[in-house]
This record gives sequence, structure tokens and C-alpha cells, in this order.
Amino acid sequence: MTGRRLHRLVWTPLLLLGAVGGAVAAPAEARFSFQGLTPAIAGLDRAKAEAALGQPLQLEPLPAGRAASTPAAAASGAAGCQHRQAPQQPGVRYTLAGDVITRAETRDARYATISGVRVGDSLAQAQKAYGKRLSTGAHPYFAQGKVLTVYSPDRRFALVMETNDQGRIITLRGGRLPEVGWLEGCS
Repeated sequence: MTGRRLHRLVWTPLLLLGAVGGAVAAPAEARFSFQGLTPAIAGLDRAKAEAALGQPLQLEPLPAGRAASTPAAAASGAAGCQHRQAPQQPGVRYTLAGDVITRAETRDARYATISGVRVGDSLAQAQKAYGKRLSTGAHPYFAQGKVLTVYSPDRRFALVMETNDQGRIITLRGGRLPEVGWLEGCS
């Protein structure tokens, strides 16, 4: 592990703990990569992720209609899958399979990828940032939308961006395959 990466893993949670009350801005070093969002990256179990973040990951509340119709799924997560949030990383959703983080995602423009692409940027900006490494496929929910994927060198992880019909990025996520490719988070 490089000194810079270790520095981020150790100091980011400590700096974030100093923020008290109100909305929290995304820390400058919090960037989406193949493994998600530091310091709680894909592959960490929940206890290690919470230690790195400096506080518990909270269960994401279900929409009112779904919570009433699926109490068992709300309590345990469908097939062991659950979504959690970290208060110091507003707008970020962590997906866990059992007790292991599989991916992190956002629709919040405060966060960017390591190459500087963020929600709201254009397809052209993503293509410029990632060049030939960027795989492009049709988005199943948008007539003109795209699913953009950049694979890690070992192809165990990926960075995924979704665009809408206007060619704007609407979602960033990073994590392990195959989970990071799932549009619905758990399937």
C-alpha cells in the first residue's frame, strides 16, 4: 500500500470527524475509483469500513410504500443485499452483500471520479477523460442513454457511469464485478 493511499485511509476519517452539524461537503480526496469511494471501498467488511469512516454505516430507509409491503426485506435486505449510508458522505449509497461492501454509488455532483468526471458532466467529457479504456453500451431505461464502464486492469472491479437521453452523467459507481454492473443495486 502506498504512503499516499495509507495517508488517505488513516487521515480522511479523522478529518471528517471534525465536521459537526449541517450539510457536509464531499472531501476533496473522496474520489470514485474502480473500488468505489475511499475510505470504505469494495471488499471491506462492514466493521472495517465503519472503522475507516469513523462511524457506523446506517441502513438506507426504504420508500414508504415499499417499507410497508416488505418488512422482512427491509430488515435483512433481499437475499442478503442491503443499502447503507455514511452521514459524512451525503448522497452516497453503499451496497453490501451479507456484511461486505460490493459497491458505492452517487447521483450527487459533489463527487468525482479520479479522472475528474462527475454527475452532470457530458458523455463527451467522460470519453475525453477515459479514452479507449471506456466501454459504451446502451442504457435499458433511456432511448439515447448509455452505460459507460472502465474496468480495472485485473477486471475484478469497474467504474460505471450512466447517462440520460441528454448525454449527461446521472450516476457514478465503483465496485466489484458483477455487482457494480447491476443497475438496481441488488440485481
